[in-house]
Amino acid sequence: MNYKAIAFILSTLIALTGCNNSKTEETSEAKEKTPLKIIPVAETKMVKTVKKEYSLEEIYNTMCIECHSDDGSGNTEKLTPTMVGQTQEEIKNSLIEIEKDEGHIIMEHNRGEILKQGMEYSADDMASYMYKRFTK
Repeated sequence: MNYKAIAFILSTLIALTGCNNSKTEETSEAKEKTPLKIIPVAETKMVKTVKKEYSLEEIYNTMCIECHSDDGSGNTEKLTPTMVGQTQEEIKNSLIEIEKDEGHIIMEHNRGEILKQGMEYSADDMASYMYKRFTK
């Protein structure tokens, strides 16, 4: 279950806690004296995205190189897998899994950060770029 689903479930549960009808009916006088119950709702963060055209190289060099390295060999300290030796299709499939929030928690977060910066890319185009960059 991803963090979005968990956040939705928790906010729903929080909202429903104030909807319990199991209490006995109060008199109208008691209702008037009873302060309103405020039900907390999960905060929603508004993210401002600035659109700008970035090349795939700019995106990789700005947002990816720290973990995936200049040559795609990865970073053993950060447990980043190597991209060297992967086919273009394998790289593309990994990028598509990340877009679908399928278990790459760190990369899902990082992709969100990339998108916040306005650096949009397609999995197909990025896979092609990375494959050409890492294949010698």
